[in-house]
Amino acid sequence: MKKSLSIAILIGLFTITIGQVKSQKIEPIPVKKFYMDRVTKNLQFLCKEAECFDNVLVNDRGLYIYPTSQKVNKPEFILYWREMPHFNEMLEKQTDEEIIDILNRKGSHYFYGVKDTHVNPAIYPVSEWRGLKIALDPGHIASTFDEAKLEQRYVRAEGKYFNQKQDIEFFEANLAYTTALVLKEMLEKKGAKVMLTHDYGKSAFGMNYNEWIKTDYKKDIVQGYKEDWYNREKFEYLMSGEAPDFMMFHDVFRNKDFVARGQKINEFEPDLTLVIHYNASEGGQRYGDLYLPPVNENYSMVFIPGSFLGVEIDGQDGLDQRFELLRLLVSHDLEGSDVFASNIIKALNDDLKVDALPKDNNFDFAKRYSILSDRSEGVYHRNLYLTRVVEGPIAYSEALYQDNKTEMPLLGKKDLTVKGIKTSSRVKDVALVYFSAIQDWLKYNQELSKQLDALYSDDFGDEKEFKEDIKEQEEDQEDKDGN
Repeated sequence: MKKSLSIAILIGLFTITIGQVKSQKIEPIPVKKFYMDRVTKNLQFLCKEAECFDNVLVNDRGLYIYPTSQKVNKPEFILYWREMPHFNEMLEKQTDEEIIDILNRKGSHYFYGVKDTHVNPAIYPVSEWRGLKIALDPGHIASTFDEAKLEQRYVRAEGKYFNQKQDIEFFEANLAYTTALVLKEMLEKKGAKVMLTHDYGKSAFGMNYNEWIKTDYKKDIVQGYKEDWYNREKFEYLMSGEAPDFMMFHDVFRNKDFVARGQKINEFEPDLTLVIHYNASEGGQRYGDLYLPPVNENYSMVFIPGSFLGVEIDGQDGLDQRFELLRLLVSHDLEGSDVFASNIIKALNDDLKVDALPKDNNFDFAKRYSILSDRSEGVYHRNLYLTRVVEGPIAYSEALYQDNKTEMPLLGKKDLTVKGIKTSSRVKDVALVYFSAIQDWLKYNQELSKQLDALYSDDFGDEKEFKEDIKEQEEDQEDKDGN
């Protein structure tokens, strides 16, 4: 009797399991529809201005990127829908320069070999801790208060606001770096591989400002001019030796550091990148001995790729940015960034009770240079240097107001030592927020991977053109081999 009951229970459980599997069945998704939907959605967050949209054409065959908004020349990049999986595989294996060369040489043809080469329809995002590669970029460079003053990233508040004799002093570079160190340890315990872009008090190219200014820095001024960091008038002033440290730091040294950070991150090839900053109220006016008055507001924001201006991608000088636009249109990078950034905003609100920057605000950056995410308030698509050049999902986080009346005394404490660096224990709270956001990002990727399993190749609607083009390429190759 007991045996019969056990069998009945097992049969019941089996029936329930089968029913659950059937209910979870995912409908097949044609590859063409999958990529067309991705490109169409991404485009609305990648272009801030009409001039940017005018450089892009999406039709039933594929995606076309033009060198000018007037479309007077041939498309610079052409990707047909059936080529999208191959392009994403190229992004994983080849440099931007190599891919640009391949796209230029193929022109309006299909990738040679696309006929015989099997490529998974989508790149699966990493969804497990072990093997996860994360790049952490702690914002700014300073290791002393004087260096922080040069960066203009410091807080000094009068003690009277907090009924104490001593003033409060701290600086953002210290908070960002120690946050990264705490988070790094947490991630590594889970099996992740973590890279920091620079050492404490150093730039990503290994020097602080005082060390750099004693080198042959003029070669960097020349390079900056070639990269359009400044105009001819400023270039000559910088070369004259009369420019103040503030200008040399912000216009040359800092830009060189940004480039080095981007290069180090991409060489590491991370699955996820987090740029760590701490926020401050916009337009806060210093007074007296460089003091900041406490504010009542306390908001966070996170920047992710997108919001290209027309002038940034149009014309001969916009080639690099047009390629990044193409990458972000076709790859998973934009969606992955948005999910991660939205997780950060949610965790900051849930765990630290810090709100996202409200949708209705008077911030200049939000109106002129950004597009608000449709996934979360406080997340802004913005074409910053790192959000553009870093490959893979990235979030550029600005957590809580340093000059908030409640945060100031917390951040000003020196009650924690991390790797020999004295800092505030508040950084542990923020590190936990980022850890939670990464954990949720991995869970999202697990669910996304199930959807990607439903992708299948279909009739792309260009079979005649495809066969004719491949035949033409094969005949051309035979002629070359015969000669």
